[in-house]
Amino acid sequence: MSGDIRIETSVAAVSALAPQPCDRRGRFQVALTNLGDKDTFVDAVFTTSRGLTLSREAWSTFLPAGDPPLQLATELRAIATRTTPPGRHRVRITVGGRQLDIPVTVTEAPGNGVDDNLALYRQAFASSTHANVTLCGGVDGNTDSGQWGDSGTHDATSGVFPDHYGVQLDAALPVGRVELYTLDSAKYPAAVMGVRDVDVQARVAGEWQTVAGVRGNEVGHLSFTFPAVIADQVRVVTLDSNDHKYSRIVELEVYQR
Repeated sequence: MSGDIRIETSVAAVSALAPQPCDRRGRFQVALTNLGDKDTFVDAVFTTSRGLTLSREAWSTFLPAGDPPLQLATELRAIATRTTPPGRHRVRITVGGRQLDIPVTVTEAPGNGVDDNLALYRQAFASSTHANVTLCGGVDGNTDSGQWGDSGTHDATSGVFPDHYGVQLDAALPVGRVELYTLDSAKYPAAVMGVRDVDVQARVAGEWQTVAGVRGNEVGHLSFTFPAVIADQVRVVTLDSNDHKYSRIVELEVYQR
């Protein structure tokens, strides 16, 4: 019966990262299609090369015949561990006697150098997070407002301010620049939907210090530079937005300079 089952994936290859709290890569869809004329139960087995782990090891489903052929899908995630060597790995999908291999590239974790984004994939935190978004959406490396639904974050308290969104750094590090991207697309321009009044704060020796800010903002990309401080956390505190409802953060970036 496996000869009547087609195996497909949503990507031809996968990128993964040496583990970081907010790394959301490594996810893809596995789809099975019944090309035969009989209903069948299907067992898909997922294995990977040494050093990776998977979000699941098997998927069993009932796949009825149909015209057109019926397709069912599930999500699979390849996860690097702290001992996973960077380089090429693979995920193998086996259904009966059929196999499909997906190459996985594992890259090194982001650094803490003077030109590195210190917030990338690090642990985010917030005053609240709306159910329609994810906490990590603001530190996933995606600054595109056009992908707001999949990559962005905002609070869960409409019309209530202040809100905060921030990131835990790997250690106490010099911080002298913050780049903040708020929602700004053709459909949802920043002047209507973006953050308006914002303070940038750094936690220095356990105490929050306001190091920069803006009032009356109507643009999508805000760049804040200030005398460097040694901080282990950075956050943006939104005092108001242009629609006076939500604090919409597309991306928060933190740099030494």
